[in-house]
Amino acid sequence: MKLSAYINQLNQNYVENTGAESPSSMEQGLRNGMNAILGKLPGQVISGEVLARDGSDILISLGKNQLLQAKLEGSMSALPGQLLSFQIKNNSASKILLSPLFENLSQDPNVSKALMAAGIPENSVTAGMVKAMMQEGLPINRQSLYQMNRLVSAFPQADVQTLAQMNRLSLPVTPESIEQFEAYKNYQHQLGESLSDIADAFTQSFQEITGNSGPMQGLAFYKDVLGALLENAKGMESSAQTEQVNQTVIGAKEDAGVTESEGGPLSFLSAEGRDELVSHLKQAGIPGSTVSAVSQNRMSGQAILNEIQKLLKEDALPDREAAFELLESRPFKHLLKNEMSRQWLLTPEEVAQEHSVDKLYERLNSQMNRLSQVLAQSARGDTALAKAVSNVSNNIDFMNQMNQMFTYVQIPLKMQGKNANGELFVYTNKKSLAKKDGSVSALLHLDMEYLGSVDVHVSLRNQKVSTKFYLQDDSALDLISQNIDMLNERLARRGYSMNAEFIRRDESENTNVMNEILKQGKNVSVLSGRSFDARA
Repeated sequence: MKLSAYINQLNQNYVENTGAESPSSMEQGLRNGMNAILGKLPGQVISGEVLARDGSDILISLGKNQLLQAKLEGSMSALPGQLLSFQIKNNSASKILLSPLFENLSQDPNVSKALMAAGIPENSVTAGMVKAMMQEGLPINRQSLYQMNRLVSAFPQADVQTLAQMNRLSLPVTPESIEQFEAYKNYQHQLGESLSDIADAFTQSFQEITGNSGPMQGLAFYKDVLGALLENAKGMESSAQTEQVNQTVIGAKEDAGVTESEGGPLSFLSAEGRDELVSHLKQAGIPGSTVSAVSQNRMSGQAILNEIQKLLKEDALPDREAAFELLESRPFKHLLKNEMSRQWLLTPEEVAQEHSVDKLYERLNSQMNRLSQVLAQSARGDTALAKAVSNVSNNIDFMNQMNQMFTYVQIPLKMQGKNANGELFVYTNKKSLAKKDGSVSALLHLDMEYLGSVDVHVSLRNQKVSTKFYLQDDSALDLISQNIDMLNERLARRGYSMNAEFIRRDESENTNVMNEILKQGKNVSVLSGRSFDARA
């Protein structure tokens, strides 16, 4: 029964029983209840009898002639006639929000039966476990409770809500997957940032090994890592030769000497930076043909690294001290980071190419595995580089696990001037790519330096594309709307028509794709007398 209908019925009963001309007593009860709740602070607890409930709306009797109409947080059973305790979450004049307390769960005979059948004692931990399961729409029966309790016992430090969510999504639960799941929920999961960490950790680990074990061990470390980096980069040389000013560095914040200059394979270095690199190459005894090609800006970063790795491998560097200075120089570090950026990030043009994202992840998987092997074999598994590589590998593994059920991928992007992170999520599961009406919906989330957080909701039905652009300020909205014709024209050439909306979003609103994934397939139901099967 709707709360409004219930209140009208109470009014009618009052009028009929007392002969009053108006339901003033009912109205006074609601006013009394509001006055009582407004005198309390968020976090305080109230208790009362449930009179009626309709979804999240609830009507409670707090005492003699004190009625409270409020919103109920969560999905715990709250049936008419029950005496329950609630924590006040919000008590403004326009919104009363209550959260049921864990101790209420012990009053539900179905929960008690379920916990008893599973051989699980009732306490605050198991009550919280049941609440998390109910919020995620998981079944409350002996088998599910037993399985969840095993997870809670195996991972006592993990948030029980996280365990329930991972259970619902059928994700394997390990220390690594829990860490990645939390990172995704807390928006600390961006693959581009993890790849940037590898570039920085490489330099840090090289310096630590050199300082602790000497230049020889440092050069051996450099040789091994360069070999792993370049081993799986074959076939990319042609694109490296043609890359121009658009090349950027992962998270680079370099100072003078490494700014962009004229075109050519080394356009990411200024003329001064290239001259400094040439000087270090000469002093380190690099062959004259290589030095000349670099001086004339005719040699790609990958080719330079290949040449140096070859000399390190053959132990053919005549001056190891000068070689060490070369590897520690600003332009060479910039060159190395740029090569990592070229291999690990995609330009917008590359994203449009068929299988480009697949090839990127194949390359990343192969290189991370190779780096892990090299570091383990050389007893360097505790370095900053090893930890950064492990984080990237775990992130990719977690994405693969999510893709067993959902279509989701991160796309680390190489933009002009700065890098960006993109995420694509299709609102469906793998069993059915399209909805019953034949439409497909997706969310593209981008984090851009100048545009900020950008969300593009796309819906495709037949040949009609509907898009909604959510941006954080008017200037970004104007920029997109002024250039939307370019997208319209490209889609029209492919036979699609598009309708676009532009919506400003508050800066505090930031899309978390994991939250969108968690909404999918969620079937939250209130625990009732029929939800527990003792035979299960």
